[in-house]
Amino acid sequence: MERKRIKLIKREVVEDSILFRGITLYLILVSLFSVWYFLNLSSIYIAGVFLLTIVGFVFSYYRRKERNIFLKILMTFGMIYLLRQFFVELIKNPFDPRIPLATFLVNLNTIHSFDLPTRLDLGFSFFISIILMVISGIFAREAIYLVFLIFFLFGVIMFLILVNDYKLIPSYVFSITLFVLLMGFLVFPFIPKNIRVGFRQDIMSQLITRLTNFQGDLRSAYAEASNLYKLPEGRKIPPLKFNPEEYYGFAPFLDLRQRGELSSSLVFRVLTPWGIYHRGIAFDTYNGFGWYQSREEVKTLDTVSQPFVLKENARGEEYLQRATYFIERDFQSNIIFIPKDTERLYYPSPVIFKDGEDGYRSPFELPKGLIYTGFYQESYYSTRELLEAKVPPKDRFLNYLRLPNIPQRVVNLAFEITKNYETPWEKLMAIKNYLDNNYEYSLDIPPLPENEDAVDNFLFEVKKGYCEQFATAFAVMARIIGVPSRLVTGYGPGDLNPWTGMYEVRVKNAHAWVEVYLDPLGWITVDPTPTALAEIERGERKEPVNFLGLLFNSVGIILEGIFIEVYKILNKYQYIVIPIFIVLLFLLVKNIVNFLKLTEEDRIFKRVMKRLKKSGLIKEDVSLYGMLEPLGDLGRDFAGLYYALKFAPLSEEERKRYKDNFKEYAKKLLSYNSPTSRKKIKD
Repeated sequence: MERKRIKLIKREVVEDSILFRGITLYLILVSLFSVWYFLNLSSIYIAGVFLLTIVGFVFSYYRRKERNIFLKILMTFGMIYLLRQFFVELIKNPFDPRIPLATFLVNLNTIHSFDLPTRLDLGFSFFISIILMVISGIFAREAIYLVFLIFFLFGVIMFLILVNDYKLIPSYVFSITLFVLLMGFLVFPFIPKNIRVGFRQDIMSQLITRLTNFQGDLRSAYAEASNLYKLPEGRKIPPLKFNPEEYYGFAPFLDLRQRGELSSSLVFRVLTPWGIYHRGIAFDTYNGFGWYQSREEVKTLDTVSQPFVLKENARGEEYLQRATYFIERDFQSNIIFIPKDTERLYYPSPVIFKDGEDGYRSPFELPKGLIYTGFYQESYYSTRELLEAKVPPKDRFLNYLRLPNIPQRVVNLAFEITKNYETPWEKLMAIKNYLDNNYEYSLDIPPLPENEDAVDNFLFEVKKGYCEQFATAFAVMARIIGVPSRLVTGYGPGDLNPWTGMYEVRVKNAHAWVEVYLDPLGWITVDPTPTALAEIERGERKEPVNFLGLLFNSVGIILEGIFIEVYKILNKYQYIVIPIFIVLLFLLVKNIVNFLKLTEEDRIFKRVMKRLKKSGLIKEDVSLYGMLEPLGDLGRDFAGLYYALKFAPLSEEERKRYKDNFKEYAKKLLSYNSPTSRKKIKD
């Protein structure tokens, strides 16, 4: 029995259909646009590719019946050259072959577009467009990829319909589109996004070897007066103008007089197993209105082969957690944000710098598109370990115990809070709980008065503040009770995007916390800011500036918002949703299997009967001959041919002849609309 499936492209005959060529070109252009958007390719380059591809399609149509020998020779040399360039780029960047591969395919397809005489040649272009969509999907880190996918899916459906010589049936197209979207919507959020795989994809971007004059000094938008603030008379210099796009904590001097609300601009995406803090810079010296590093010397780390090993006796990557960073905007800073206790770092530079507080700096400002990966050790301590931890000898940590002239009431308060506790850890937790219970997190606080200590002002006057005020108060009171401490700035975890599996970190996620030192555990992270993560995630999105960007971003934001909310609901009621989903999936699979079991004549028969019933030309609940009786000989012959094809022992030649006749009758019935017959049926 012959069964027809979706037909493979195998006819090596000249393709005359302009519509078929147009759909293929449409798929290529959509995939090129997607690759350009997500791989950040040059606009001039991709515009040239667009133009040449369109010219190539037009040229190949008019020359489709020619042999084009000279053209084929030129194309062969061109392809050999492109293949050579691909391997050259691959050798230069063995860690990330995607961009060389995408560029190679784009260039290859551009050349190929000049020689598309047959349907088979157009089929190659179709498959290249699919590969390009897959590559851009790997690079995609935002829900807007769904918009590209919808446009591409529309073209794929048109292509498959045309390649099978089917008619364009809107309901058929709509059903397929809805089915694919529904399946993707139900399945994709539950797919684990951080599965460890055995290849190095996405671990870091191409090596950057450009020369800079950076020698490990900290670059920042707030670096202008930082050194002056460290001087005793620095307090007389007013704070620099607040910039909502740049966090003032990533500067040589963290000025606690700064006031303002940070923007919601995206700074990077990070792929981690769960939400973590992204450590930037730590400060050891407090001067009453800000923090700075007392030791400015940095250590140079270089390597001839990745990764940088940041700790002695670093464990193997299989024993560590992975955090891969995708920088989404140009930084005015060279701080390398990584998790605390990172042991191995893949960073696309032959050299990096380490400061005296375990912070790392790049030899260049972090550009948009940069990718790097840190492998880190998660540190968990038991309650017993924390309670048994001791304060280290003071002479080892003088920098982390030193304080300026702190008002006496701050000192008294620190001792009053901790007087009923014995161990250092209990005392630290008492301070943290006191701040949590008695002070409000707020972005609306008055300016710090001149000559007032920032901690005293926070604890006794304003009684509310940013994370910097909470962290400073905790670090200072820890030092008062004899525990070494330092203030750390970086980014909080950000928001998890369930569709990409990545955490999206924005400017407003900039954060400050504290590290305290206890023997034998070492530096321990403590975040004294109450409800900090919920508060710092508030803010507005940055709006796009052009109409096309506004359109795409608006659709992407709406889809992303809807998907995230539905994802939360599905997660909340997963014990109800999952069984329902399994039942629906079973029914869907069953229907698909039944559909695939149909032969070509079955599908034609079902389509004809549906059309006739919908037009009211036949009746229900009678035999097939009875149903088709109102159509006269046309109906009876159609039924007879169908039964013959289904049940009669026909030879191949007879089957072919019967099937051709069956199709002819089907065409006649599909266009049948006799008023006489309709009247007859009603009678």
